[in-house]
Amino acid sequence: MTRKLVSFVHLTLDGYACGPHGELEWANVEPEIAADVDARLKAVGTAVYGREVYGMMAGYWPTVRANPDSSEHDRSHMAWVEAIPKVVISRSLDRADWNNTTLIREHVAEQVNALKAQPGGDLMVFGSPRLVHLLARLSLIDEYLIYLNPALLGGGTPLFEPGQPPFPLTLLESRAFGAGVVVLRYGVSGNSISENSAPEAQP
Repeated sequence: MTRKLVSFVHLTLDGYACGPHGELEWANVEPEIAADVDARLKAVGTAVYGREVYGMMAGYWPTVRANPDSSEHDRSHMAWVEAIPKVVISRSLDRADWNNTTLIREHVAEQVNALKAQPGGDLMVFGSPRLVHLLARLSLIDEYLIYLNPALLGGGTPLFEPGQPPFPLTLLESRAFGAGVVVLRYGVSGNSISENSAPEAQP
């Protein structure tokens, strides 16, 4: 059975995954939401990042163990993220030195499909909206897991690329949290797009 590729993102009501300068302070990760995310991570077998999110993750999580101010939740997630196989997709990176990390620089569709064919838990793209644009163009995303926040940014990087061809989504799940955040899980169906017919990007 083929593994799914899931896009996981915190999203504003006006459709932005981050602000103009990568701002994420608006994303609500209070305990009820964090617990929901943690439960979903149990189905994940590989973490996938674009260049910018990979840089943030690789710069932060390895420091948690030695930081006396790290929370218990951060220490628990640090153990998870250090152990799990990680993939960074970027044409501009020369190497990826974080442990258990594979760098994909070209032939994205071929290599991601090969990963999806391997046994194990699903692949999950964390944030990385520009990478999501590329993966959507290549018809590689199977699900969108969206934590919709009651916030408006008025600008930034959208989750869905402007001008992309229409494709249908099926609502698989929805749940409202006390903080006003709504989690939405959508399945993707549509025509397959070959890698040669979709322009590359530099996530």
